[in-house]
Amino acid sequence: MRPPRILFLTAPIGAGHTRAAQAVSKALGRLYPGCEMRMANIFDFFHPVIGKTILLIYLKILSVVPRLYGSMYGWGNDSRWALRTREFINSYLAKRMRRFITDYNPNIIVCTHATPAGIASCLRKEGSIDVPVLAVVTDFVVHKLWVYPTIDYYYVAGQPLRDYLNSNGVPYDKSLSTGIPVDSDFFSQKAIGQDSLSALGLNANLPIILIMGGGAGVLPMAEIIMSCQSIEQPIQIIAVAGHNKTLFNQLTARQPEFKHCVRILGYVNNIPELMSAAQIIISKPGGMTSAEALCAGVPMIIYKPIPGQEEANTSYLVAQQVAEQVDSLEELQASLKRVLNEKPDDKKARRQRSLLLSRPYAADEIAGHILKLTLNGQA
Repeated sequence: MRPPRILFLTAPIGAGHTRAAQAVSKALGRLYPGCEMRMANIFDFFHPVIGKTILLIYLKILSVVPRLYGSMYGWGNDSRWALRTREFINSYLAKRMRRFITDYNPNIIVCTHATPAGIASCLRKEGSIDVPVLAVVTDFVVHKLWVYPTIDYYYVAGQPLRDYLNSNGVPYDKSLSTGIPVDSDFFSQKAIGQDSLSALGLNANLPIILIMGGGAGVLPMAEIIMSCQSIEQPIQIIAVAGHNKTLFNQLTARQPEFKHCVRILGYVNNIPELMSAAQIIISKPGGMTSAEALCAGVPMIIYKPIPGQEEANTSYLVAQQVAEQVDSLEELQASLKRVLNEKPDDKKARRQRSLLLSRPYAADEIAGHILKLTLNGQA
């Protein structure tokens, strides 16, 4: 009997979809070391120019006309034409991926983005593949573009999402409330040591503000850092620019303007460690970043959520009292001062709410269910 062969299908529309696939893959490797796994990014099946153009248009809409994105998001949830359009797109993309998927011949296909889920469902519907297709939803809301009758199981953040899926034709026995899968480092991570802080030139006795989400160019990181300079008490800032080299260079050039200690980082692979050191995170409310922050027990300040899933994620987190939403730099300053000056009991209570809401073992739960399907002969 050959080891299970798992194919992950994802998309580079935000890093969270890939991180979710990696978290589940890592958990599968722990639970079944001989398991064979492969990651496939749907953009790898386009001409590079097409993929880059799609990403540029997407990011430009988010940064320049976010309300347009919100309208498109709402249209996709409400319009019958949207569902017809997705079928056309799925059919086109399925033709480009059919050979790759059938050649790999997986036991199970795991999708961490709605578009790959549609592609796999299209191939299943036409009979090109006959293996279970599983969907890992990486937000605290489910868009209708995720919903397909040929998806065998949905792994979602909580019971309300199962209720939503059921109201849209997905039986309860086809969904599991697992939480959003995060890397095991987010809950096994010990408090960052003094040596690590010293290496960054940081003081363990001063508050650290972690700013993330600027790598895609959507979060105005320079303006946020300058706004933080108005805080009178000593603070330290870690700004993660990700792969955005232009942003990294801009922030580095403005370093002399910052009165507080600011450490500017590019792409890093120690986000769990940085989160464990932070007292506050300023970020966009991506589902993965939010789930990671919950596991780290660190409060979030969400800056100008974009209409669509960001607003939905924000509403959920604010309602649970684990995050605050701000829509201007003035509101950001007030929120920072309020959180920094919270009483110890209030800080402890906020941290406890985050940890109680977190689902640190989501990846293991999903991986265990995948293996159960495979080893019981259902895949």
